[in-house]
Amino acid sequence: MMHSYKRVGRLVRSGACKLGLLQVFGFAFALLMSLSSYAQDAVSGKVTDASDGSGIPGVSVLIKGTTKGAQTDVNGNFKINAGSNATLVFSFVGYSSKEVPVAGKSVLEVKLSQEARSLEEVVVVGYGTQKRKEISGTVTSLGARDFNAGVVTNPLAAAQGKVAGLVITQSSGDPNARPTVRLRGTGSLNAGSEPLYVIDGVIGAPIENIAPEDIASMDVLRDASAAAIYGSRGANGVILINTKRGKTGIPTVDYSTYVGSESISQRPQLLNGAEFRAAAKKYNQNFDDRGANTDWLEVITRNAVSQNHNLGVSGGSENLAYRASVGYLDQIGTLIGSGKKRLTGRLNLDAKAIDGKLNMKFNMSASQTDGQFTDNRAIGFAMNMRPTDPVYNADGSYFQIPGTFANFNPLATLENRSNKQRLHDFLFNAQAGYTITPGLVFNVSGTLRTQTADNSAFARSTPGNLLLTVGGNSAQRFLNSVTDQQLEATLNYTKKLNDVSNLVVLAGYTYQDVVNDGFGASNNNFLTDAFEANNLGAGLGIRSNPNLLGSYKNEYKLVSFLARAQYSLMNKYFATVNVRRDGSTKFGDNNKWGLFPSVSVGWAISEEDFLKGSSTLDNMKIRASWGRTGNSEGIRPLLSKSFYGANGSYYDGAADDFLPAYAIQSNPNPNLKWEVNENYGAGIDFSIYKGKLTGSLDWYTRQTKDMLYTVNVPQEQGYVYPSMLANIGTMQNRGVELTLTYQWIDKGDWSIYSTLAGSFNQNEIVSLRNDQFAAPDQVFLSTSLGSFIRGTSAVNFSVLQAGHPVGEFYGAKIAKIENGKYVFQDLNGDGVVDPNAKDRTYLGNPNPTFVGGITTNVRYKAFDFQFQVTSQLGAKIVNTNALLLGRQDGRIAESGALKSALTSIINDERTIPMDYYVESGDFFRINNASLGYTLPVKGVFKRARIYVAGNNLAVFTSYTGVDPEVSQALAIGSAAPGIDVRETYYKTRALTAGINLTF
Repeated sequence: MMHSYKRVGRLVRSGACKLGLLQVFGFAFALLMSLSSYAQDAVSGKVTDASDGSGIPGVSVLIKGTTKGAQTDVNGNFKINAGSNATLVFSFVGYSSKEVPVAGKSVLEVKLSQEARSLEEVVVVGYGTQKRKEISGTVTSLGARDFNAGVVTNPLAAAQGKVAGLVITQSSGDPNARPTVRLRGTGSLNAGSEPLYVIDGVIGAPIENIAPEDIASMDVLRDASAAAIYGSRGANGVILINTKRGKTGIPTVDYSTYVGSESISQRPQLLNGAEFRAAAKKYNQNFDDRGANTDWLEVITRNAVSQNHNLGVSGGSENLAYRASVGYLDQIGTLIGSGKKRLTGRLNLDAKAIDGKLNMKFNMSASQTDGQFTDNRAIGFAMNMRPTDPVYNADGSYFQIPGTFANFNPLATLENRSNKQRLHDFLFNAQAGYTITPGLVFNVSGTLRTQTADNSAFARSTPGNLLLTVGGNSAQRFLNSVTDQQLEATLNYTKKLNDVSNLVVLAGYTYQDVVNDGFGASNNNFLTDAFEANNLGAGLGIRSNPNLLGSYKNEYKLVSFLARAQYSLMNKYFATVNVRRDGSTKFGDNNKWGLFPSVSVGWAISEEDFLKGSSTLDNMKIRASWGRTGNSEGIRPLLSKSFYGANGSYYDGAADDFLPAYAIQSNPNPNLKWEVNENYGAGIDFSIYKGKLTGSLDWYTRQTKDMLYTVNVPQEQGYVYPSMLANIGTMQNRGVELTLTYQWIDKGDWSIYSTLAGSFNQNEIVSLRNDQFAAPDQVFLSTSLGSFIRGTSAVNFSVLQAGHPVGEFYGAKIAKIENGKYVFQDLNGDGVVDPNAKDRTYLGNPNPTFVGGITTNVRYKAFDFQFQVTSQLGAKIVNTNALLLGRQDGRIAESGALKSALTSIINDERTIPMDYYVESGDFFRINNASLGYTLPVKGVFKRARIYVAGNNLAVFTSYTGVDPEVSQALAIGSAAPGIDVRETYYKTRALTAGINLTF
């Protein structure tokens, strides 16, 4: 057009061209029309949130009826060339789509509403995306705006209480502790029950090393029909996380920071000095009163200050967009000696080439986490110590009670032992998608992930520290390295079959190679503490014990073929079929390959003539699904093979010395295979009264078959080693999930809506046997109730048994208390009371029946407020603090006790499992609240918001222990769900102040 203008000018000025007056006017008119058309084609404007007026970045702006479009920048601004009669379609995840006619305007102001989730929004479903209205599986999506505020260092904590069926249990306040995550109940005994995490398409990437500020969306695949595309790793559900990416536009900087203060939220009520003296007098106990009034828990804990900073820069052109971020977290633990520092960096690039046919993504991230782990035994020691004893002796050394079994100075334990870990995680992922023909796209992705964990521990030889290893001071160093390589290739074909039906077909191949290797060394009896763990060769212990050195290396590979077909008919009938075939080196020669299919169907009944146009019902979709997934997570390689290992020593006459002996350490099991999870269910999604009430209701049955479990095998049948990992038994979870969102007010300056996410689940072990092997009828789960207390090292409070839930409590029942002693019931009626064997029964289910959360969001002008409550109902808890320290059992003069010991009628030292200490674990918690204000800004700042937030603000419960949200972890031989272990790191309450800036 500019060339045309210059040419016209030359023609007018040139004497060589004789033009008539009419011809000159003709050229001038054509030029003006061209310029006018050019001015009208440029349409710009801004897209804002209808609730708070803030600009929305990343909104898709599409010219209706074409594939031509653009996106808004980080401030919500856009620019697109469109005809004066065109209609622009604005859409973004979490907002209702909106069509706006250009109508000859050059500037448009568009407001999008975010209260109701749009059926047109795109949801990530694994190896692709799908419109929400077409999904026939069970998928829940969260955006960054849905996350909990406050001191949230793990993305899982940010999603707590937000997804029906997703149970996130934070039983510890340790900054380094991961929450226990269960999706639709516990599904395995040995192979792990945690969902699979997929981050930017990378399978198995560590979720704990991602800064929550970098997350754009989180999609939870809750049933097997949705998760089957991940085959042998999708049995426990899949959580897909997509990080934020750059957008076309000028560079934008986002900075967020907060400072938080944490303190112990609940703690056991222990006797103070005066109460202890009164108790000793009441129970006629003599002790050496040193005149102190020491709060030992106060001595070893502190108010902890945390800080978090995250800086992101994004921008780009039409063919290259970028987002880079760096984050720093410094979280101090409330228990002395604990804490975490994390430095993260991330770079995401998006590039286009070959006229938009080639789309490339590059994802790079690196993190360094320095964790300080404390000795949780100090919590138990603090509860054992007498409050009448001082922390230090007169000479400044640690005070210790001589000659006792369980009384160690807890401060000495913490200040003279260190345990550190430096974790490096690096990930590089490159993806390329090439459009071969319209509708046919070839995608390839390659990933390299490395993780190195450097652990060091040291115990000083300080006089008076009674918790020394043999040989004086001691040190350990361990290094573990993981190298994970992945390659994926998929072909995606989209075809509009006719005016009423569409078909999307996916086929793919994946390859993964994981190498895990490391080494460790220990030594003791150093001449000085100055080296700590940095000079292991200086110790004398290794001279007499060569077993203090060790190394290892293992590798496994996974090869997969996958396919999916998605079909929609008349925009109201939907079906999805998945199939994946996995081959793994982890399993036996007879079962290297497994097949994992699924099918789901959906019916948008609201599109039928008899409901369409209803003034009450906006939309309603009925879903049904069936699928099979596998579980190979948590299982080490080579367990299907027979291998040798060190086993004692033998005397070699030629060498005239004792040499290490080796023996078979496992039996071969060529039939070892995946656990298989079979899941079927149905659901309904609905919206009524123009989006005022939206929600979903799901019913499911989830059966885990061929469970992996270590069984005892008969050596007379040729098995050399007495145990073997095998596939035995079945476990079942059945439940109902409900999600409701209600818009209370949406008028003018006010907006109030609430979301309920709740689930009911019943767990049952159906069988613990197969045709060849069987576990005992009752498998007792040992749990350590605390260190250095008589009778608590391995108490069998829980059992695994067919017909009962996982970890159900099992023990004696109290008939009465007589003269301070337990009198147990004769449950089998044989006239002999045997509370340790025959006279035992089931005492309660540690698994909650209901888990739910209600989140309420309030907006008034520039103010925003979020309030969340969570609850668990139906679970039972074993109160071990009351069992050990809540009674007057003759040891009060020797150790501390709970205040309840002053009024206790119990004077019995037995610590066997019994119903007397099994309590209700029902609770109602104010889990999270935040208040924010968006400041009116001009100039360099584009947006500024300040806020205050609180986590774990209050809990309401009848439980008399410390906190009813106890661990749900299951580890055969060491941990059982629902046991309130005495040495649990106390949960914390956090108060936070922060600011979010965009400029």
